[in-house]
Amino acid sequence: MGRFGSLLLSAVIGTFGPAFSAAGDEVFDIVGLTDLLARLGDDAPTGLGVVVAQVEVADGTAYGPDQTLDQFQGKMFTAMSGPPGVTSHATKVAKRQYGEKKSLAPYVADIFLYEAGGWITDDYLLTGTADAPLATPGGVKLINNSWIGSIGPSTNNALRRADYVILRDELIITNGVNNEGGPSAPLLSHLYNGIAVGVRDGTHVFDSTHSGYDGPGRMKPEIVAPEVFTSYATPIINSGGSLMTETARTWPGLASNPNAQRSDVLKAVLLAGATHEDLHDGEWSNNPYTSGPDRGWTKKPIDQVVGVGTLNVNMSHMIMTGLEQDGSGEPPSSENVTWAGWDLVSVGIGESAYYRVKLSKPADEVSVLATWHRWCALPLGDDDWAIADFNIILWRVDESGDLVTLLGDDGLAYFSGGNVVSASSLDNVEHLYITGLAAGEYVIELDRMDALGELPEWEAAIAWLLPEPGSIPEDVTGDGVVDVLDLLAVLAAWGECVGCPEDINGDGVVDVLDLLAVLAAW
Repeated sequence: MGRFGSLLLSAVIGTFGPAFSAAGDEVFDIVGLTDLLARLGDDAPTGLGVVVAQVEVADGTAYGPDQTLDQFQGKMFTAMSGPPGVTSHATKVAKRQYGEKKSLAPYVADIFLYEAGGWITDDYLLTGTADAPLATPGGVKLINNSWIGSIGPSTNNALRRADYVILRDELIITNGVNNEGGPSAPLLSHLYNGIAVGVRDGTHVFDSTHSGYDGPGRMKPEIVAPEVFTSYATPIINSGGSLMTETARTWPGLASNPNAQRSDVLKAVLLAGATHEDLHDGEWSNNPYTSGPDRGWTKKPIDQVVGVGTLNVNMSHMIMTGLEQDGSGEPPSSENVTWAGWDLVSVGIGESAYYRVKLSKPADEVSVLATWHRWCALPLGDDDWAIADFNIILWRVDESGDLVTLLGDDGLAYFSGGNVVSASSLDNVEHLYITGLAAGEYVIELDRMDALGELPEWEAAIAWLLPEPGSIPEDVTGDGVVDVLDLLAVLAAWGECVGCPEDINGDGVVDVLDLLAVLAAW
């Protein structure tokens, strides 16, 4: 720590924030854990086998949780910055990150502990040296930083080093922004490749990344959780990441796919599944134009206060288990993706990836999100990083199979609100959030906009969530579409048929009335 003089680091807790904290069960309801457990039962992820790290500002020389507490029994702690001692702040964070009672991921049992100044310098990142950051120890996948700070001119180097290890070791690093009334600080919310976290009711500092640091003007935070301080919201997001990591490692169709554990994929899945709410301003918005020729267009991909909104692990799990679904280099002539899923795609300069989906009924909400990492290289100087630029566009497919814009008046009949173009030139997140989308066929385009000739291919992660196809009686085959297959099924079952799905009106006979019902719902 000596080479920076006094490190200006502090835990994001203490003076600021509301006077309440949601109870454990209420938190679990809000962030979708209750729904996830109800849907999956014993198959729900618990964080089993996931290794995490907790980084804490020291109180004196102490920086660790109280390992003697019952909810930490059976867990293995490895101190990386000397004897950890015990602090109240570290204990409260630990309960939410991996504790048996308060965490979404109570089966996380292998934890590495760091003091924040040591993590930035000699114990991990080696900020201010010519050396590469140390190897991430012991299979650590997620690192939690419930603190803020600055180290003066070396702050950019620390941020580049953290982005570098995320890229090198496929890490998820969650970082709290400061609480309401406090200063905005660049460490570590200003990361490109990490996840900046606020609190659900908006009582935190919401601010763009500062001038003087890499990528000024980017929107922060990116996601929120229901807690009293950002110190406690941040480990909730971290524990959600543990659930998605376990899912990526164990779910059929994911366990054999290394892309499922990519940090950019996990980030996209967590952000795309969020509940779009803003309790601070009353209505979530990424500020699209609401009238005129640019209706549906925005350059602000997320809400100014709460980012994508509140963590929802049930929705993120649906996206993750929708599996990787490959996009196409040209607009596809038929559906190539289903209602939920993700893709890790490499896109060349001037090229796009396309995803075609069919909606059999109107959608109340549609979420599509892409994110991509900053590239950083040793020695991590001013010229040793770069970032691509992508846009997301939603197109309507007309009766001739052509792509038709939804911007302006052309979209009035097809969606009631939100944005169909996300076109930030600053952020490494683009997000479509659309309400009242009409039934029909659509194409999502991920369009690369930059001209970084030295990096002709750039990988991006895209995730989407549309309404799950409902099981309506007329959809006899259950494939989410009322079409000729359902008509044929009714004809094949013609006659007396008590209790069969082809008896749509339930009168005990499959006849012309059932046939007309299929045609009416076509």
